[in-house]
Amino acid sequence: MIKNPIIGMSIMTEQDWNLIAALYRLRNITRTADFLNTTQPTVTKRLQQIEYELGVQIAIRTTKGVTFTPEGEFVASETEGLLRHIAEIKDNIQKISSGRAGSIKLGITNSMGRYILPSLLHRYKERFPQVNFDISMNVSGVVVEQVEERQAHVGFIRGDSYNKLEKCLLSVSQAVVAYSTEIKLEDLPSLPRIQYISDSYSKKLLDDWWDDHFSVPSKVGMHVNHGDTCREMISSGLGYGIFLSPEFIDKSAALFTMPLFNTDGTPFVRANWMIWHAESYGIPLVRNFIDFIRATVRSGGEA
Repeated sequence: MIKNPIIGMSIMTEQDWNLIAALYRLRNITRTADFLNTTQPTVTKRLQQIEYELGVQIAIRTTKGVTFTPEGEFVASETEGLLRHIAEIKDNIQKISSGRAGSIKLGITNSMGRYILPSLLHRYKERFPQVNFDISMNVSGVVVEQVEERQAHVGFIRGDSYNKLEKCLLSVSQAVVAYSTEIKLEDLPSLPRIQYISDSYSKKLLDDWWDDHFSVPSKVGMHVNHGDTCREMISSGLGYGIFLSPEFIDKSAALFTMPLFNTDGTPFVRANWMIWHAESYGIPLVRNFIDFIRATVRSGGEA
């Protein structure tokens, strides 16, 4: 039985309000759990606890998803403003602080988060041990949105530098084709291709490169959800893959790899960027981090 919300109600956390906001936007328990990097039972249990604390039913689960009650609609409408206010409080505290302690929100693409940034963040933590990172991993397009909407202070993306955001070029990666045995470029149209999910910009980049080199479409025989999965399928002899992020190719996998070039002979590359909103740079903690990364890149350190 739902209790009276006025008597003995516990204080809801920011994570609770984020759960309500995500559920209201996605209208699905499973997708909300994926978005929050948690499990479906955890979301369901916490929602029940929130309803118990507020004293009202917020959402009704149906076969088509989640429907919000009138009380839930009101709570959800107030949630966005509340989360913005919480974010403003945190940012103002950071502006007052020395910039040497606190939490930096990072949006990072999966491949950069796994293969490029860990050592860099470790070096930063050695210098500023009281700084923590709140990391969200997603495709480049989503990371850009997070930075634009101030959901992330700093983003690390591959591809275009995007819109009006501030940016710093970290490095460039040359695309490669990988196969279980040695092949030539002209062999690709006749071989099965394994394609992994990427953002729309990367897909267009690959499609344009293919169209420049071949007059027939590639024979995509398999779609997988991740570059690591693609690599394992290649190792099993199921086809070839084209990687804009060559870090996915584990040298121990003993695969044949061939760097790719444009039709004019220049390397087929994709840039790796650090991006941030101009307003976020006004936060000392964030400014110190951005300046550290830029100085590291200028000095030839890993990035």
